[in-house]
Amino acid sequence: MTGPETPSLEGMYAAIRAATRIPADWQVVVDAVVVGLSGKLPPADEVLREVPAQARQGSDRSQVLHVEPDGSFSVVALISRPGQATSVHDHTTWCAVAVVAGTEYEERFSLDESGQALLLTGTRTDQAGTVSGFAPPGDIHRVTSLGPSVGVSLHVYGTDLARIGNSVRRTYDLPIVEPYEIG
Repeated sequence: MTGPETPSLEGMYAAIRAATRIPADWQVVVDAVVVGLSGKLPPADEVLREVPAQARQGSDRSQVLHVEPDGSFSVVALISRPGQATSVHDHTTWCAVAVVAGTEYEERFSLDESGQALLLTGTRTDQAGTVSGFAPPGDIHRVTSLGPSVGVSLHVYGTDLARIGNSVRRTYDLPIVEPYEIG
């Protein structure tokens, strides 16, 4: 049994629940979730025990761990092999990301004026223990697992994934323009 000071998945769900109970716009909610999760992340081995064996190696990488009964949020474990990347995508709702093991490199993009290319607007590298979040619009991104071992991150979405099936709104297969190419 875990005590109140031992980080666990159930403790994390309780922190998310507390942060999402006050109605507010998406950015305020995701900011509250990020603050609520800081220092409350479960250990990677607890997360990995909750996913099928093949997912522990980075296959079948997206695993739904929890859907709040009222549909207010869902938690997904993303298990990634070194070098494995998501597609460039955006979301249907706000998202908080907690890196539990490994290192994630995130690239953020915006559409150019023509809508025919992506502009790289920023990057960040997150180590285990980092929690960040964002809300649409402006959430076009790609995440790559860095380092020599399997990465584990938890993604909290402000929706019922059991109902809608996926948090991704759209994937983008467009040329990427680096900042030095602009102008």
